[in-house]
Amino acid sequence: MPLLKASNNTLSLPGTSQQWKDSFSFIQAADCQFGMDWVYQRNWGYDRADYNESDWSSEIKWSSSFVDTVNKMDPPPKFVIMCGDMLDAWPGKSEMSLEVRNAQYKDFIKVFDSLNIPLVCVCGNHDIGNSPTSETIQRYRTDFGDDWFTFVCDGLFCIVINSQYYEDPQHVPDIAADQEAWLDEQLA
Repeated sequence: MPLLKASNNTLSLPGTSQQWKDSFSFIQAADCQFGMDWVYQRNWGYDRADYNESDWSSEIKWSSSFVDTVNKMDPPPKFVIMCGDMLDAWPGKSEMSLEVRNAQYKDFIKVFDSLNIPLVCVCGNHDIGNSPTSETIQRYRTDFGDDWFTFVCDGLFCIVINSQYYEDPQHVPDIAADQEAWLDEQLA
């Protein structure tokens, strides 16, 4: 099932209801971080000349095993929520990092497209940067959908926020303020 992308701060989960039905399960995962193993095994940074030769076959293998396991669950969970750091290459670091990031994204989508239940993604620092910019946020939104949103699953109201705005909003104070105002509305 393809990645579900929120728009207008709302996500629609297929096959679910706005009303409470019965108990259900979902899976919370994080940090599949395609590319991390290669970088950290070498104790290298992201500015090395050979970074464009990086490899994320370990993460493809692990994530594919995860997808296979989830697909065999009976009854199936309602959805998987991936809580950040889907890719390891930092956004906005360099042209080389962007090329690696694009390749990591394509492989991430390829692996998780075989998931039989909805995939919901939440951004982490590797997805928009420790100090997000309007460019890194727009890139995330293009690839994964809105970075803050709500959804309902069989009567359970879920709120997703971008926690990086609490970490360092210096480059995007207006966007961070928009999320805060939106969150106040959701909690009212």
